[in-house]
Amino acid sequence: MASNAVSTTSMLEEELTLTVQWSRKEYTIRVCGNDTVGELKRRICELTNVSPNRQMLLYLKVGSNLVVKKTPNKAS
Repeated sequence: MASNAVSTTSMLEEELTLTVQWSRKEYTIRVCGNDTVGELKRRICELTNVSPNRQMLLYLKVGSNLVVKKTPNKAS
């Protein structure tokens, strides 16, 4: 059981490099696997001066590949 906890912890501490585009400029942001969306948006704000409540995260691109995730439609 302890080895499982260690592997989970190392996955959460994994560093990811994201590219954010704003106003035709690209910014590189590094985040940890356990960072929240709020933390990501705060880092984006530090680089772009766009407040978190005005940001929209539209799609995820890893390297040159676009990662598309389908989400279920919300019930009305």
